[in-house]
Amino acid sequence: MLASSMNRTYETKSRWADKIAFFSLFIVVLLIASFIVTLRSAIVLSEPIELNCAGLSVCIPTGAGWQGGKQWKYQQNTFTLDSFFTPSPGSVTTLVSCRYLLAAAKTTPEALFNEKTSEVDGAKISKTGKIEIGRSAEGPQNKSILTVDWADIKGSKTPFDTFFGVVQLPNNRRLDIEVYQDTEDVVSAEKIFKSVTESLKFTDNHLLEAGGKIVAEIKDKGLDSFPASAAKKQEQDRKSFFMIKDARGRTIGFTVEAIGPYFAERPQKGAVLESTPEVQNIQAWSFYYIRGRQEQEQITFFKSDNSFKEFVWKSETTGPVGRSGVEIVLDKDGIMTVKESDLQAKEKDYQISPAAIPEVLGKFIFNQMLDSNRKEIFVDIIGADGKITPALVSRTEASHSTASQNRSGGADVAQEAAYVFEMKFLDSQGFSQQVYLDDKRQISRMLLQQESTYTLERTDAENILREFPEQGSYILQRKDKILEQNQLQEDSEQQLPTTSY
Repeated sequence: MLASSMNRTYETKSRWADKIAFFSLFIVVLLIASFIVTLRSAIVLSEPIELNCAGLSVCIPTGAGWQGGKQWKYQQNTFTLDSFFTPSPGSVTTLVSCRYLLAAAKTTPEALFNEKTSEVDGAKISKTGKIEIGRSAEGPQNKSILTVDWADIKGSKTPFDTFFGVVQLPNNRRLDIEVYQDTEDVVSAEKIFKSVTESLKFTDNHLLEAGGKIVAEIKDKGLDSFPASAAKKQEQDRKSFFMIKDARGRTIGFTVEAIGPYFAERPQKGAVLESTPEVQNIQAWSFYYIRGRQEQEQITFFKSDNSFKEFVWKSETTGPVGRSGVEIVLDKDGIMTVKESDLQAKEKDYQISPAAIPEVLGKFIFNQMLDSNRKEIFVDIIGADGKITPALVSRTEASHSTASQNRSGGADVAQEAAYVFEMKFLDSQGFSQQVYLDDKRQISRMLLQQESTYTLERTDAENILREFPEQGSYILQRKDKILEQNQLQEDSEQQLPTTSY
């Protein structure tokens, strides 16, 4: 009897112990699940990722399934910064994308929201709003305050949720922030969007404003007032010749360019610019050639009014991958249209900044910085291919460059140079160039730092002809024929020359 009673008591205690253990395990599982949910719902942001040429920084999600870049990437006149959420290998459920546009077309946030909505069939705008960043810290009059216009775009045919924000910035810049989510997740797209948006920091870029002033001063003076064109009345005297050498001092190519004023003598047929015999315009042409296995040639023809508020710029490049051509047109409203020769390529429009200048006119920047006593500026360099590259231009002392010149095989340049400028291209590639001007403010030498180091040394036509008799004779002796084939007053369908140069 006693044994039976003790057994029943033991069994009862054992069952209670099992229940307590089960409930304890259940509580632990709930706590772990709650911890996991809390961990996933907590948005961990990166350290501020700066875009130096823009004066802004932003934080993006990182860790716990997030994969993102650690620096901005340049592509097609836009800087991008992305982060993806991958809950399992090969799957992406959430995308965070920041895009900094260098030459954004002038439009309203509402138009951008509608454009974004139209990209997906069945999408509709659920709600819109505004977020102000920096007001409490800086005060209402500070330019660093950002206003983010945003829209929540949802899909009806396919489930997705997109928060799309737009920040209009000075100098025709724009920042777009987009959070796209194609499935319901613990962390909502809205929460992620607000976390990223509230991390924004912006400091108005005074160096870009200074660059805009330099470009405006050049336009006000007129291109014909600068030594590169005005002082040289004869076309032959306006030519500049440079021999190109590699890092080992071997001659690998040459460049020829000329720029100067002219007067239109007859109405232009089909041209963008309207000129009369009393209106002075500027035209320039250039040619460069690189020989070897990666042989490349490029010819360009540029025409503008004296203040380059409007211009037409054609270029044709031949290289290992074939032949390509680009036409760039800037109209009076500051809209730059880039059209490639590829029939499948679409025209691209850009609203350029006040600090934008074609690279063919780049030499005028240095002269105007000297006249205005500016030591450092930001400018947007427009390439012959339509690429817009922010650049930091700074003036340095000639004596500081002696060591670098000696390494490049030009020990006498530092002594000859009256002025030295450095131009750093801020497109994430790390390219730069040093430019040396003589006492007449003419470029005497340039050092290009790219994948390798290249030197451009000023020379004359005789040296070009001696080193490159075939290519040199074509461009030097038949330049007039090239210009005849490229006159912009001829039919608008006329093409650049296809003769092998």
